[in-house]
Amino acid sequence: MAQSSIKVLLPIFPGFNTLDLNGPAEVLGNTALPPKTFSITVASATELTTSYENVTIKRDVSFSELRTSKSKLAEYDVLIQPGAAQHAIDAVLDSSDGGGGLLELIKTFSELERASSNRWLISICTGAHFLGAVGVFSGKMATTHWRALEKLKQVCAKYAQKQGAKDADVVRKRWVDGGHNAKGVRIASSGGISCGIDCTLWFLSERVGMNEAVTVATTMDYDWKFAKIDVTQGEIVERNERMETQDLDA
Repeated sequence: MAQSSIKVLLPIFPGFNTLDLNGPAEVLGNTALPPKTFSITVASATELTTSYENVTIKRDVSFSELRTSKSKLAEYDVLIQPGAAQHAIDAVLDSSDGGGGLLELIKTFSELERASSNRWLISICTGAHFLGAVGVFSGKMATTHWRALEKLKQVCAKYAQKQGAKDADVVRKRWVDGGHNAKGVRIASSGGISCGIDCTLWFLSERVGMNEAVTVATTMDYDWKFAKIDVTQGEIVERNERMETQDLDA
């Protein structure tokens, strides 16, 4: 019997960072993997969602569909949460509906009962703020973009104080394995942008195998230092001396 795809949910919101979405999608949808190793689904509150870079993405499923049907949400093996510039993160955190239901979706996923294989919840860059806001990092170590570390500490401390929960230990790392929560969901977080690619490769090594992760990183020509892979090195910068001289004389 053929093995079913590992189902990945990527929730997006207005102003999300495209590489936070496409980095993990490139790793898990890479041509070096057997077809349909992963099945990737993009979720959003709205039909079309525009990124900070002005790229518009059409969703596969709505937040409301997933929130109203736990059985549908439980079909996903991993939720990977992209981040954004701080103003877009704050817009979700400060909204009356939690980003059209985004925060509730993350909270619900983190509390799903243990499946036959462990679920994963991974934040990319400042997407960590959403996990911190709903208590996912309570009592755990976590990271985010280095410029947003203090903000994440504040978000986690606010949840801990309000709920009487344990605070998070926020550190600067490329990625952090926070371990499993009480429901058996494995929590991971990553630093800025490229760190999300590192973390997703590591997730791939844990979920499928290190050989597969190394093959994907090598195919991408990505310098994944965790596995010390062989990548193309060096560069040549050609200069047109005549044009430089003309520019100086102008």
